[in-house]
Amino acid sequence: MKVLLVGATGNLGIRLVPALLTHGHSVVAFVRSSEKLESLLPQSVYRQVAVVEGNATDSAAIKKAILDTSCDAVVNTAGLAALPPWGKSDLPNIFRAVLDGVSEAGTERERPLRAWFLGGLGVLHFPGSESMLSNYIPIYLAHRQNLRLLQSLRPDALDWSLLCPSDMIPESSDFGVPTKISRARLAANATTPPLWNDSWIRYVPLIGRTVLCAMNAGRYVTTLEQNAEFIASDLESNGGQWSRKTVGVINSVE
Repeated sequence: MKVLLVGATGNLGIRLVPALLTHGHSVVAFVRSSEKLESLLPQSVYRQVAVVEGNATDSAAIKKAILDTSCDAVVNTAGLAALPPWGKSDLPNIFRAVLDGVSEAGTERERPLRAWFLGGLGVLHFPGSESMLSNYIPIYLAHRQNLRLLQSLRPDALDWSLLCPSDMIPESSDFGVPTKISRARLAANATTPPLWNDSWIRYVPLIGRTVLCAMNAGRYVTTLEQNAEFIASDLESNGGQWSRKTVGVINSVE
């Protein structure tokens, strides 16, 4: 696939560049500064990437980049959600702009694009319920409104998936191709966190589910490289397993 990568200079984005190339994709990096991207990547990798400069809050520029370069898919990793419920960040504006640009490009081409967006563990459901985990630990709430935007789209407007990891840590600063990942591949599940450890604690009135969420949270730390590999591999298979779904991930070997 030819993939427009929005946010290619970020912590996950910069690792997606070599992961996508390793899986045989063509990469078009949509960044504010080509010089910054070039400074982060080995020259042997940078030369394999097409670069479009622009602002991730400019939906028209994103649409133009998709159409001008004939991209088949989009991965958006730009923007960071604010931690506290009252916090503000640029993520909502970026998310809406990217979503509008991608949807409009698909409409103009008369074929919806495949797209991966980045969410958070909190928008997954507490197992066995319809309640989000962020109902019990109310952090990174911007992901909730982003998910509502995705779910409001017509089924034929965009073939989207929302990756919902917990904290992501780096394995290394080696951005070579092919990629070298020391950790196991991720286990994944739609809607609810995979391999959830349940407990009688959930039945404790008022605080049970909050305590259980906190007990599980540390188990869902993954690496940036693992998540980049997960997205790149899914786009290669193009099987649609995660279409229009939130996707939780965990190390397959704990």
